[in-house]
Amino acid sequence: MLNKSLQKELDNCLPDPLYFLWSEENCFLEEAISQCVDTVLASGPLDFNYDVFDASSDPQQSIDAACTLPVMVRRRLVVLKDFHQFSASAVGVIRPYFSDPSETTCMVICSQKAPKVSLKFSGKVFSLNIKEGEVPLWLKQTAAVRGVTLTGEAVELLIECVGYNIGLLLMELEKLTLSGSRTVTGRDIMASTSMMRKYTSFDLVDTLIAGQKTRAFRILKTMLSGNAFDAPVILGTLNWHFKQFYTLWLHKGKRPLKMRERTYRTLMKYLPCFNEEDFFNIFKSMHEADVGIKTTGRPAIVLEMLLIRLLQKGAWN
Repeated sequence: MLNKSLQKELDNCLPDPLYFLWSEENCFLEEAISQCVDTVLASGPLDFNYDVFDASSDPQQSIDAACTLPVMVRRRLVVLKDFHQFSASAVGVIRPYFSDPSETTCMVICSQKAPKVSLKFSGKVFSLNIKEGEVPLWLKQTAAVRGVTLTGEAVELLIECVGYNIGLLLMELEKLTLSGSRTVTGRDIMASTSMMRKYTSFDLVDTLIAGQKTRAFRILKTMLSGNAFDAPVILGTLNWHFKQFYTLWLHKGKRPLKMRERTYRTLMKYLPCFNEEDFFNIFKSMHEADVGIKTTGRPAIVLEMLLIRLLQKGAWN
């Protein structure tokens, strides 16, 4: 777990009666719930001391459970899952409990959204989200818990092949764990066919804008292998995506109506680094590549040269 503050609370047996844990990744919340169970109910029977409620539950039942005395343990554990899906009326029933919680119960609220100010939550709040820069460390820690050591190269290639989707990374990590290998290297990642996902043209654009040279050429090679994409299609989709990016820049970050949320969030990160001259050079380079593909008879080399030119643009280096 990367949230050191929450880890300290767990190490101290979650002494407070109220905790609000939120993360956009449900797997982090599930992991935290498991740790809460081990911490609060380590030496007692779960059947009498552990209750889980969600948006489909009667909110009054969660209050009744929280006010019930524990059996053979010091405190009970009550978990409210998917709190972001609770109706306003259900929240209204539960809210008074936050002002006067039972000292013999630890209530843990889990949500994929941060608590609203109107909730007037008096307990401790912890975000379990992690930034992209923290994913490599999280991967190593998660693998270590499963008895697997990931080398630095393995971590890098795993992220390159799967991306930063936490759910997909966990799936691939589970497969690596089942392989029986205690140490996973970059070669192991490359040998796993499930890792070699089909890249899209937007993946290539994303790496170009971010200046990720090694990954950009690896994606291009994967897209060209087996004739899954031919050069004109790759160039055409690159041109389309860069036009979307230029439209976004031209309108000062206003999202075009048909632009996907993932595309918008990704492009917005790099928008301040670009200017009119950068886009002029980008489209000039792609026009020259279009001519080269049609006339040279060596489309793969033309695309490689295009990537070199795009990656040399000073705006994102």
